[in-house]
Amino acid sequence: MHKVIHLVPYDGIGGVETAARSLRNLNNGSFDFKVGYIFKKLANSRRRWATFNPIAFLRVTGEIVLERPDVLIVSLWRSTIIGVLAKLIRPNLKLIVFIHSTTDVHWLDFIFTRLAISLAHEIWADSQATRRERLPHVRSKKCRIISFVTRHIEALPARSVRPEFIFWGRITPGKRLDRALRIFAEVLKRHSNARFWIIGPDGGCRNKTQQLCTALNLTEAVSFLGVATQDEIAAHAKMASFYLQTSEFEGMAMSVVEAMQMGLIPVVTAVGEICSYCRQGENAVLVESDYLAIETILLLLDCDAKYQAMRRNAIATWNNKPRYSESVLHACEEILAANRRV
Repeated sequence: MHKVIHLVPYDGIGGVETAARSLRNLNNGSFDFKVGYIFKKLANSRRRWATFNPIAFLRVTGEIVLERPDVLIVSLWRSTIIGVLAKLIRPNLKLIVFIHSTTDVHWLDFIFTRLAISLAHEIWADSQATRRERLPHVRSKKCRIISFVTRHIEALPARSVRPEFIFWGRITPGKRLDRALRIFAEVLKRHSNARFWIIGPDGGCRNKTQQLCTALNLTEAVSFLGVATQDEIAAHAKMASFYLQTSEFEGMAMSVVEAMQMGLIPVVTAVGEICSYCRQGENAVLVESDYLAIETILLLLDCDAKYQAMRRNAIATWNNKPRYSESVLHACEEILAANRRV
């Protein structure tokens, strides 16, 4: 039986970690598939200092070498360090570097990710946008796009459009919640019953975001709900009509995919792969000009028929799309089949 390990730094609520968890029970009779973590007791990014412990990197490298996997998939830059070390010790290891964002987080990401890519058997990307913007010089035959639809979600019950918005994800500078709040503030001026629920852990700017809420007089209309499970997110999403996310950069943007499947209209910036599946006026509101996005939202709030049509289109966008686990399994089967033919 072939052994495959998918390594991520730690178990959290982000898109990468959620996708990795969906592989835990992956089994087709030919694979021993394991999801591994460098920091097994680290559940959130507040303890980032612990993720620079070199002993942990050496320990996990040793564990992986002893397990002798046929394929090692590494996601996020800390995992690429393990990938490089394991590949140097075991040259026959099939190293897969999985890229999840169109941009490097910082210089360490830039260095270790490209070092791992130079040793990789294949590079996987969560979208064409990630592959195009992050890997422009890598041969296309070495790259593979992996579906990032981690699960098929049943649409929430339909209801009339309301000025209610939701966001879920890490509260980081890159998500540009400041821009989202300013858009929401303009809607609130016209609809005093508007609400905005923000779900997710502090990624470095929650306090600053809450201070902006105070400055914009939004404290009664905006709720910060912290970390939530998928079921809790779905329960909150039942109250919303729009998913509001004005990111500065993205890869596939898993939360947008989830929101569309639920039947929320995404109000999003056209970054990363979002622009390939969100179409202005058809299944989404694209934020290029804040003024025009606000006007579009206000028009939808005044025309439920148009909102419902866009809602149906958003749901239909993801019908019959392959799941992440199916895409990963198929890719691993192809890699190992090719290896047997050599």
